[in-house]
Parts: sequence; C-alpha cells; structure tokens
Amino acid sequence: MARARTLRSGVILAGGRSSRIGTPKALLDLGGEPLLTRVARALLPSCDELLLVAAPPAAQGTELRLGLARVQHAIARRWDALGGRAGRLRPRVRMVRDAHAHLGPVAGLASALAAARGDVAYVAACDVPFLSPALVAALFARAESPAKPDVVLVRWRGYLEPLVAVYRTATMREHYARQLAEHDLRPTKLLDRVRVEVVDEPAVRALDPEGLSFVNLNARADYEAARALLERTARRPLNERRRRPGRSPRGSSAGA
Repeated sequence: MARARTLRSGVILAGGRSSRIGTPKALLDLGGEPLLTRVARALLPSCDELLLVAAPPAAQGTELRLGLARVQHAIARRWDALGGRAGRLRPRVRMVRDAHAHLGPVAGLASALAAARGDVAYVAACDVPFLSPALVAALFARAESPAKPDVVLVRWRGYLEPLVAVYRTATMREHYARQLAEHDLRPTKLLDRVRVEVVDEPAVRALDPEGLSFVNLNARADYEAARALLERTARRPLNERRRRPGRSPRGSSAGA
C-alpha cells in the first residue's frame, strides 16, 4: 500500500506595526508585486495550503486590512500560476487571526500551528523577499525524515532562525500555546524541550550561496537596498557577486 503523502502548510506572518518603515511591510511593492506575494511564491511549490497570519481586524488599519484581503484572494486565484503544489486541501489560502495583537512571533506561531491542517508547517516572515524555494523544500524534506523532528531550523551566522523553520504541528501547536500562556515571547528559548534538528550554515549555503533568504526589511533603507538589488539582478549575470541589503538578527544565539 502506498504511503500517504505528508500534508504541508506554508505560513507567512503578515507583520506587526511596521513602525520603522511607516507603512505595512506585507503590502510594500517590490518588483511589481507585494512582499507578501513574493514570499508566497517561494512557499507554494512545496505547500498544500498557505496561511496568512495577521493581527485581529480591530488592531489593523484600514489599509492593511483591505490590502491583506486583496492579496489573499489574488494568491488563491493564481495558485497554479504561482507554482502552488497540487493537493486536496481546500480552501488553499486562508487568513488566520492572532488571538493577541502585536505579541511577536510566538503569538503568530501559536495561532498558525493551531489552524494548520498540514502535518508540518514552514513558517516565514512577510519581509524576506529573496527566500529560496530550494531552501524551503530542503527543510520540509528534513522534517519528513524517519527521525520526525519536532522542529527543523537554520543556524545562520550564529543565530537560530525561528522563521526559517519547519514545525511538526501535532507537537508544536501545544508547545507554543503553553509558551504564549506563560508570556515567554522568545521563540527559541524552550526548544530544548522538543526534538530539534539544526541546519548549519554550510548546508544552507549549498542551497542559497549568498544567503539572500536571510535578507529582511526592517527599515526604509533595507527596502531601498532590496529594490536596488532587484534592479542589479535584472542587469547582471546570476553568477556575479552581488551586494546584499543588511539583515537584522531575529533569532537567538542559544543552542538547541
């Protein structure tokens, strides 16, 4: 009898106040599409569903609330054109609301993993415009190994990256629900309680040599640098060395 295929969820945390950029990051135009859509394109080839995790409507401005709804419907309509995995889950794209507004990644992880229908879920931020689909696929593959780790995450430049990671939903939804209830908002702090597989930098560079998956846009200068990088990429051969926008550490230097 054929083994049932593992169901995979893709999760994008749609961002908080975006106070340093001054406008909702998820909706920023880069290369003619919102950042949220760029991240979705990296996830969809590996995923059976996509969850967009956002603050409750009362905690959002009108621009973000309406913009997220537009992007959600556009991704759902264009699933096949964007490279979405053929699967049986319907609806393919869902909006998930945080139970608590502006509490960071732990709240987003708790909400997303509670709602995910996949056996495993890749969780990404909305502001990583150069996320590598190959890296996403590789982390999913490690999560589906016979060892069945609870978390597969990357250590990049000494930091554990909780938003470059795949989580086993059956165990980690309870883990982050407890952590949120205890109001410990550091997503990697309690990972010593679960089975963790860490992917170190050399293995990551084999998939993403320049580490562009770790470029995140926290400030207006980061956004302008990403726009410039996109323009240079269009003009230069892919094998040329490119200057990257800066990255702000979001992970933890703690071991796992």
